[in-house]
Amino acid sequence: MTNERKIAFDNISRVLAIRRYDIEHHQLVNDQSLNIHGEDWFRDIFNFVYQKNFINANLDTKTGNSAAVDLIDKEKKLAYQITTTRSKEKVDDTLKKIQKTPYKDYELKIFFLLEKSKFNKNTKKYFKDEYSIENIEEYLFDYTDLLKDIEALETNNLIELNQKLFLKTAEKYTDNIVLNLIFKHLLKEKKNIKIDFDDDFGTIDTNKKLELNNIKPRIALEINKGLDYRVIIDRYKEEDNLLTDLKDYIIDDLYKNILIEVLEKKVSKKELLDKKTFELQDIASTHEIVFNKLINKLHEKIESNIEINDWNSMGIAMDYYCLFL
Repeated sequence: MTNERKIAFDNISRVLAIRRYDIEHHQLVNDQSLNIHGEDWFRDIFNFVYQKNFINANLDTKTGNSAAVDLIDKEKKLAYQITTTRSKEKVDDTLKKIQKTPYKDYELKIFFLLEKSKFNKNTKKYFKDEYSIENIEEYLFDYTDLLKDIEALETNNLIELNQKLFLKTAEKYTDNIVLNLIFKHLLKEKKNIKIDFDDDFGTIDTNKKLELNNIKPRIALEINKGLDYRVIIDRYKEEDNLLTDLKDYIIDDLYKNILIEVLEKKVSKKELLDKKTFELQDIASTHEIVFNKLINKLHEKIESNIEINDWNSMGIAMDYYCLFL
């Protein structure tokens, strides 16, 4: 049962993370369809996790179309807004508008589809002075808070939640789709990276790997460029398990198949049977396979699997190679 619980929780965590990147991408191209669909999907999740009876506020005959909130539980007098906008103005607007609705006495929560707002002292003081709200953060939550509450569920309930609301969604997110969404997210986040040009180019650990594998300067240059993404990758490595999925896909699928394809020209298929990626790499080293060519093949394979026409994507691909190998 413990193993079933872990499998269920890992899948839920993965789907919530992927859905976040999917919504982010749709936002960038001004497509709100996932936001709209997300209201009902999260309604069902909230009802299960918190044992509530939320309905879509737009279905309430009193208002017809509610601008202030998206979900309401009339029995518990709860009102949730679901949004991607993280600004002070958005929260302020919601607090103002709800006062003009039948839900003005309801307990309000704002759920952020991407990441919840983190307000400074002055903004917190504004909400305290304007609305007598001692701590505005108590009104705000996102996937991290939801995930903690899901993790606290009893095992049978957690497994049931996964089966009811996450398994089918997980099937839609193939390895290629996840790869595309993660790369697009990294390209977006790259704009926020502040590069310290006083630091050495690359890292000692990476440089040793490049030297050990006789990587040519031109490829080494691209790999070092990709290290600019390391900060972002490490952050998301701690937040969710998507990078584990990408490691499995990039190293234990794409790269492994490249190794097998090359080694079949050197050794018998029997010798390669049931070998793990690191074992195949050892065999490649023994037969003096040129790793520059392997890296180039891997890069080409990754590039062919993503829908990004941006030179920066090469840097990400190279960094994934260094990060996982």
